[in-house]
Amino acid sequence: MKALLLDAWRGAHGRSGSAFTAVSGLMIAMAACLIVALLAVALGEPDPAIADPERVVLLDMKGNPPGRPSPWFTASPVSFATMLKERGVPLDLISRTSGNGLDIDIDGRKQSAFLLIADPDLVPLLGLTTLQGDLRSALTQRDSIAITLELMHKLWGDISPAQAVGRRIDARGGIYTVTAVIPNPDPRTPLGKTNPMVGNAWALVGFESKANPMDEASLAAIFAIKGRVFARLRPQGSVDQVGSWMKEAFESNPLHAQLPAEWRTGREAAFFRAITLTQLPFEGAFNERRWRLLGAVAAASVLLLLMAAFNCMNLQTATLLHRQRETALRRSLGADGLQLIRLWSLEVLISLLLAAIGALLIAWWATPAIATWVGLSAEHPVADPLPLRFVLGLVIAVLALLALTLAAPASMALRQPPAPALQGRTASEGPWGRRVRQVLLAIQLSGVVLLIALAGVLTQQQRYLLSIDRGFETHNRLWLGVMVDPEAVPSMHAFTAALDRHPAVKAWAFSNARPADETRGPNELHVSSSQHKQVLRVTTVSPSFFTTYGMTVLAGTPTLASGETHMVIDEKASRLLGFPNPQAAIGELLRGGGGFLQEGSDTRRVVAVVQSVKLESARDPALPQAFLLSDKPQWDLTVHGDDMTMLRQTLDDLWKAYGPRLVYDIQSVDDQLASVYQQEQQLTTMLTAVALLAIGVAMLGAYALIADTVRRRRTELVLRRLHGADDVAIVRQLSREFIPPLLVAAAIGLPLAAALGERYLAAFVDRVDARIGLVLPMVLAGAATLFVTALAALRHVRRALAIQPIEALK
Repeated sequence: MKALLLDAWRGAHGRSGSAFTAVSGLMIAMAACLIVALLAVALGEPDPAIADPERVVLLDMKGNPPGRPSPWFTASPVSFATMLKERGVPLDLISRTSGNGLDIDIDGRKQSAFLLIADPDLVPLLGLTTLQGDLRSALTQRDSIAITLELMHKLWGDISPAQAVGRRIDARGGIYTVTAVIPNPDPRTPLGKTNPMVGNAWALVGFESKANPMDEASLAAIFAIKGRVFARLRPQGSVDQVGSWMKEAFESNPLHAQLPAEWRTGREAAFFRAITLTQLPFEGAFNERRWRLLGAVAAASVLLLLMAAFNCMNLQTATLLHRQRETALRRSLGADGLQLIRLWSLEVLISLLLAAIGALLIAWWATPAIATWVGLSAEHPVADPLPLRFVLGLVIAVLALLALTLAAPASMALRQPPAPALQGRTASEGPWGRRVRQVLLAIQLSGVVLLIALAGVLTQQQRYLLSIDRGFETHNRLWLGVMVDPEAVPSMHAFTAALDRHPAVKAWAFSNARPADETRGPNELHVSSSQHKQVLRVTTVSPSFFTTYGMTVLAGTPTLASGETHMVIDEKASRLLGFPNPQAAIGELLRGGGGFLQEGSDTRRVVAVVQSVKLESARDPALPQAFLLSDKPQWDLTVHGDDMTMLRQTLDDLWKAYGPRLVYDIQSVDDQLASVYQQEQQLTTMLTAVALLAIGVAMLGAYALIADTVRRRRTELVLRRLHGADDVAIVRQLSREFIPPLLVAAAIGLPLAAALGERYLAAFVDRVDARIGLVLPMVLAGAATLFVTALAALRHVRRALAIQPIEALK
């Protein structure tokens, strides 16, 4: 065995130069597959502190108002916890949670925290632990509070959990005693995500606490999504039964009769289900898009791995053909086929193991950075340490690649008789061998065409998404957001006065939403004087909001008045409310403010109409918009200026000098718009990267094919020269090797890319024109594939043209 290993190492080392490039491609492809697998496991695993997560369920609800069905919320009214307990359904530890904000007064400043309101049974249900104190007891007392380690350090600096217990917190008009300190929440917790400005600064109280802002009506509501309800299934219970229990509780509740009759008569007002915590990471629109992204990248990575494996197989075929004399000598000295296969297997295995080790190192080094880039927190465990199952999976992959790489070449080499090789007459691989190489190259080029074309489709759509006219401007605008209770935003008069005076600020405005970022908002039914009814999306803004965002005012003037509410609508809303033109809407009164998308009694006077605005994402149709005018400070402020660098510095300096002492953040409005399509941008970037790697792998395949062609047909080419063939004729003869693979690649790759590209674009309401978004990427993909094939063949074509007849005929 030692001699065999030494022999295999010498053989692998002697061909290290030719094998290095192919093995490098294989290593990168394996690393790409490993990275995708690590990300998939990180995204799909539940919190490891929860015992039997497949038996812990989350109650889910989907509203079904006529004409406006909602998606699944992965949440529900918290009243379901009480209703199911009263009905005695076979669920244990039924627990409510609800998220909110908490502003803590500390040394004259405010520290914002995420407030989680929870039932005590949540502690054993989700395996919550404490560093100091008793968390379950803290959730039962009116004036107790539990805090995370991060919030403890933000409030009091570098102290121990034991020193924090017993301290007082002044928040929301009350004094609370810290009775428990808990670890920072695991990134995989099902308790929900918080604002990045808050991070892991959490405070936990019970539903009976004075800090709970929910009143009795909110706790009892059956159609308002106020939080999440968790429970554990009993051994005899099934997750499929929970939805029917929820429906029965919902329909038997007295509040069900108060829903609008058209919602519940002859139809379902809502749908219900339960999902286990092992299913939760895959639910919700955001998660579904993220898994589609990961699935697309996984498919591209597997395709890349197959292309790299085909290159290794081509390399092994050429290697064994070149070693026919060596193989004949070994067989004449007594080596049988099994011994030769064992030798060749060890040679290939050495290369594959080196590729696997390199892939493991690349994945271990790169995955944390990629995980952060795709939105996972820095604390999310991804690749440190690498899970053992990935190492075992890589071993299985190496064995599979060994069989794929060696089976055909070894079979071909063992069929060659030793006698001719010993006489110096080595056999060629024959026409079938060349056709196999062409088939493998065609598969590789098909992958290249497919990936380049898809990357082009995604790139064109991404450019379109960021450039589409939405009726407002995002360039040269900054957003400043504060973390504070929206009902208790402090006065900002000194700060806004400073903004008015500063020459770098052209305009500014408050709003209760970020137009470029928040693609969903509250909707209300509005009724015009002509009894036209229309649901409008409502945003509360300052009168200067329209100037700040560069909206075009078609009629009227956005102004405030005392004694009545003024409203601005867009042209789309004006038309749907029955006004023949924007000017006709000015001065008209609308009725709104009703709950459950029903008629309300609040009167609002239309004082201006702006050009149609789209605040929804390109995935959703544009809703008619309404803007309630208010002079009150709000937690979103937008500033417009000509110089972004100066504007950012000015905004930061003025806030520190004149603004209230609140946690704040400053972002570019362009960046906010890009964040809406961040998943699409990530998919485009990752697919483009894989496409570039695929180009490199395919170039290796084309390079190997032309090198082998020139070697095999050297004498033929010289004879053609002697019979008067010029350079063009020689190039034409060599190019015939690539015409079938290129045609096959175009016939397979382009239609498949067009079908997948069309499917991708179909998910958008706003999509790029087909000529630019589909046809142009197909043409460019074909041209790029032809170019890289020619580039890969260039060196050996030049060698063929430079062959001297006398040298070849020796």
